[in-house]
Amino acid sequence: MDDQRRKFCQAGGLLVLGMAIPGCGSPANNTTDGGGQLACGSSSAGAGVNIADVMENTATLLTLQATRVFLCRDSKGVYAMDAACTHVGTDVNFVDTSSGFKCPLHGATYDFNGEKPTSPAPSPLTHYLVCTTVSGTVVVDIDQPVAPSVRYRV
Repeated sequence: MDDQRRKFCQAGGLLVLGMAIPGCGSPANNTTDGGGQLACGSSSAGAGVNIADVMENTATLLTLQATRVFLCRDSKGVYAMDAACTHVGTDVNFVDTSSGFKCPLHGATYDFNGEKPTSPAPSPLTHYLVCTTVSGTVVVDIDQPVAPSVRYRV
């Protein structure tokens, strides 16, 4: 009976581990301009959101490993980008999809994709790789910056 219990516990542990590891053993669902596939690394942080619950034309502010990011979705898919204005680092505010984001400190603006910064912001917002766990929970790899065109297809 102890042997059966041990096998049961091992199988349950493997199931939980499989749900926690993002994208292992399956192709990534990220698209790039070149059509290549990307996969999140071991430093990824779970966003606590299911990919199916990320609605189009939304931006949700999340804190992942002390980094604040916006999880966004447009017609091409889901993406994540740093919330810190590239001028001084103050978190920008989401206005709407047509106006994008605005820094409350000095008024710099970014489009909905975090690009086209206005003065005094010197550069676009940094985008990070988005993956999911086996159960569909969004995972963001803040150690893996990606091009602003990369999306997780839903």
